[in-house]
Amino acid sequence: MLKMFKIKPTERLVAVVAFVVIATLNALVVAQYFPQLSALGVNYHDMARDTFHMSGFDAWSYSVVSEWSGWQYNIIRHPLLAIFMYVPYLINQALIWLTGVNCAVIVVAVVEVFFGFYGTVFFFRIMREIVGLTRSDAWLLMAFFYSMAYIMLTVMVPDHFNLTLCMMMVVLYVAGRQLQTGAAMKIWQTVVMFFLMAGVSLNNGVKVFLSALFVNGRRLFRWRYMLLAIALPSALIWGVAKLEHHTWAEPLEIAAKAKLKAQDKAFRDSLYRAYADTATTHDPRLIQQGVNKILRRLAQEKYRRNHANPKIGDPMSKKGFMAWTDRSTDRWASIVENLFGESIQLHRNVLLQDILKDNRPMIVPYDHWGYYCVEALVALLFAAGIWASRRSRFFWMAFSWFAFDMFVHIVLGFGINEVYIMTAQWAFIIPLAMAYLLRSAHGRMGVAVRAVTIMFALWLWIYNGSLIVGYLT
Repeated sequence: MLKMFKIKPTERLVAVVAFVVIATLNALVVAQYFPQLSALGVNYHDMARDTFHMSGFDAWSYSVVSEWSGWQYNIIRHPLLAIFMYVPYLINQALIWLTGVNCAVIVVAVVEVFFGFYGTVFFFRIMREIVGLTRSDAWLLMAFFYSMAYIMLTVMVPDHFNLTLCMMMVVLYVAGRQLQTGAAMKIWQTVVMFFLMAGVSLNNGVKVFLSALFVNGRRLFRWRYMLLAIALPSALIWGVAKLEHHTWAEPLEIAAKAKLKAQDKAFRDSLYRAYADTATTHDPRLIQQGVNKILRRLAQEKYRRNHANPKIGDPMSKKGFMAWTDRSTDRWASIVENLFGESIQLHRNVLLQDILKDNRPMIVPYDHWGYYCVEALVALLFAAGIWASRRSRFFWMAFSWFAFDMFVHIVLGFGINEVYIMTAQWAFIIPLAMAYLLRSAHGRMGVAVRAVTIMFALWLWIYNGSLIVGYLT
């Protein structure tokens, strides 16, 4: 399996270009944030949170590489991510010992370059070896895919999405080769890919099982495979996540709740004393009634502020995973402005603003109709590509991943308030569909499709690239 990571002679130019472009993008991030995040002897987690600012992406990888533990990540959603970052943490500790400077920003950038590099290589392999595109068409779709705003950002920010994108490309490639040869996905392959995918982001483990379903067919439902490849790994990773949560997160949550309770009590006591000093009565019962009226007014004002620019809609339930859902956000507006909008073309008037830090509205319209024309044409090419790939089992396997993400994000509303930061988990389906369109388009139609794709790629690289570079410099 490790032989896959050897660069083939026909991929050397792709590898060089990918390395140069991704390393350059990461160098911009290092130049911007290393001077501020290279300090020692500080509360690094809070400093990273307050300093790093690129849309809704988190800088928790900087924190983990500086002060290793799992609580910085959401453990239930990313059960093994902290463990995967332990080697980078050790490397950073060695660099701190040698230089006296926290090199977390540089170490994480190297990690991002590595995974971005291999993600690009495997994307190119899928286009060439699985879909069967010509070299020029594979180059074209690679350029188009990485010109998308939040794919370009994914390979340079210190979040988990770059690792996710790379691992997804590897799984797609492995499953695609097995579909071509008729080989079954073995138990050990399923388990390894599941732990890598689900360990970084739990929901993506489902995509490994979907791939196994398409590759193995009915063989998936044999009791031995169901037990050893699906049930046991799922139970194990859930158990590990609960153990990590109990060890790392619960003590901090208990301490945080106690601190908030103490702060609330101190505020109420100070409010009571201030009200008692100015009240015309000395009756404790009447004073408390007056204080309660003030507290209710403050609570109403806070509610109005929060709902004047809501950061998230109303959940379908307040229990368990359903607490992360959203039933009230306008789906169509979110699809147009965020899912197929911001994900592909940045909004200039709220450039890389964060919903939490900047009070960025959830729905932001573009300031010119031309952006919607680009979005509509991309959607049209995507739809045409789906039709062109309708007989491809590999495409429908990849589309099942996309459908799962749309169910999670659009139907359930998980992360719908900033769905664009999840672009790396689903947007590959657009160039993949277009790949089948290019493969089947001949004559004038083929020339037209290629010309439009070239224009899109050039426009997005210039537009998104200039805005991101300008933001960082």
